[in-house]
Amino acid sequence: MIRKTAVGVVSFLLLILSLSANAQSGFIPETIWSNINPSTGESGDFIITKSGVKVFGKVISKYDEATYRTVVFANDGVETTYSPNDLQAFGLTNSRFFLTKTLPGESDPKFVQILLSGELQLNFYDNRYFLDNGDEILELRAFYTQGQIDGNKLKRYVKAYISTLKIQMTGDCGTQLNDLIENTKMEELDFIRLFSKYHECSGLPYKVHVSNVKFLKVSPVVMAGLGSASIYNRSVETGQINDLDGKLTQRLQVGIRLHDFRKLPRLSIDFRVGVELLNSNFVSSFERPGVVRISASEEFSETNVFIPLSFNYSVFRRQNLDVYAGFITSVWFSTIKSKGAMIEEQFLNSERTNLYEDSFLVGVDRLFVPGLKLGAKFPVGKMVIFSELQGDLQLDYYTTNILAKRSSFSRSGVSFQIGIEF
Repeated sequence: MIRKTAVGVVSFLLLILSLSANAQSGFIPETIWSNINPSTGESGDFIITKSGVKVFGKVISKYDEATYRTVVFANDGVETTYSPNDLQAFGLTNSRFFLTKTLPGESDPKFVQILLSGELQLNFYDNRYFLDNGDEILELRAFYTQGQIDGNKLKRYVKAYISTLKIQMTGDCGTQLNDLIENTKMEELDFIRLFSKYHECSGLPYKVHVSNVKFLKVSPVVMAGLGSASIYNRSVETGQINDLDGKLTQRLQVGIRLHDFRKLPRLSIDFRVGVELLNSNFVSSFERPGVVRISASEEFSETNVFIPLSFNYSVFRRQNLDVYAGFITSVWFSTIKSKGAMIEEQFLNSERTNLYEDSFLVGVDRLFVPGLKLGAKFPVGKMVIFSELQGDLQLDYYTTNILAKRSSFSRSGVSFQIGIEF
């Protein structure tokens, strides 16, 4: 009985809202936007049908989007896709709330996100902001114009939304907030702050519908893995053959991941500090035909401390699996310790051979290193397990000086790492 009564109240309130097909302003009653399921007492996703029935279930979405063209809603194990023509409103667990409206210049209705509701309503759709005063919906616009002064072309940024706000926020409160209006940027936080101040000054009720939606999430990460290092000739003697006898690298990284941005849910940023260890033997050989053959080897241990910053974009998400690709830029600090070196100089026109126990390998102390990565992550309980395949390129990384013959080499690295995001 109570449930039917609640549905009836919602239907009545939605009928009031629907009297104006486009403009739907005013302080929206909590009965409509509340995401608390009365049967469980917990927050959840919901839809409100054209007939005014509020149904709780699950909005199926790969990302926490701010703009929806359609809504896939699951209830009692059945998934249904709704367009704006099918619903009056829907809401998400995180408090995002959407009403169906027809925007200026549009012929078809859209799911418009309500950022703040009150006498003046702040709306958002597809990176555009709108003000709904109950009679009409006005876009808050800014644009560049081209002009000429004394034959010189000038580009000017026009904040047309400032005039719109001043006209709509008239009276004593608009006068008091004039400086704030003038300095308001075309950003979500600035608009919400201004609209909130206006309603508080006017003594009018209002509701911010994105107060529970974080601008981003910050998660600590730790990861470890193995890799392989290879060298490439940059400037060497003709016919010189070089290689690393021992390519296995070990890596450990810790850091933070910034993810689930409010407006760019596919974007994530990783900031880490890592250590890479390599124990190897650098081998090199070359000759002057008929004169001398030179062979050199140096066993060494290498410790690299690197600070990578990566920008990642989620390219695929299904259920709990998220696949992403990223670009990395790192600062590397390298230390090489020689464990023993040997240079053999064999003269081909005689039986004479010279041996030298001189270190000949030098590495760079610091280097900016670009890289790419492909990763995947999925939740396990309260943690997220992820794996990454990463490639790095270090130009002019090693330098050798073998019997006054100088050569330089680049190094590339490929690694596979597994980590935990807390």
